[in-house]
Amino acid sequence: MFERFTTSARAVVLAAQGQARALHSPRIEPTHLFLGALSTVDEPLRKALEEAGFTADGVFADAQTRDARALRSLGIDLDAVESTVGPGALDDAQPDGSKHIPFAPSAKEVLKHSLKEAAERRDREIGVEHILLGLVRGADPWFTELVQLRCSLDDLRSTVLLVRTP
Repeated sequence: MFERFTTSARAVVLAAQGQARALHSPRIEPTHLFLGALSTVDEPLRKALEEAGFTADGVFADAQTRDARALRSLGIDLDAVESTVGPGALDDAQPDGSKHIPFAPSAKEVLKHSLKEAAERRDREIGVEHILLGLVRGADPWFTELVQLRCSLDDLRSTVLLVRTP
């Protein structure tokens, strides 16, 4: 499927891996794909997303806050963990010792939905806009929570569709 991805869509996937690392996630989730899309999207879609309140920095901060809050509810404080085991100890840590971060099943679903979005529009390639539409179509609870801080999933979908190039 990745052979059908545009250069920009491939950049989303690579950026998502970096976002997962930055948020100390053991796998790439839909939220990381969203952050990857926000950090790589070109004009005019970037401007439309910013007008809707979606910037890479803003959503990253929201995701960081949400994740820290969830961990604290479990009695885990990442700052305390890093101060105990050393700065950066959580970076790039994978159970098998590799630096590869796998896709969560929900993120794989987003990519499948992206393919469906492209096929329904008779597009030959999968672009950033298809990934964004796939995120909305396969919205998981964490992604939905982040979006709904600013608008509804339908509003996000409409924003992407209004700007999308034919």
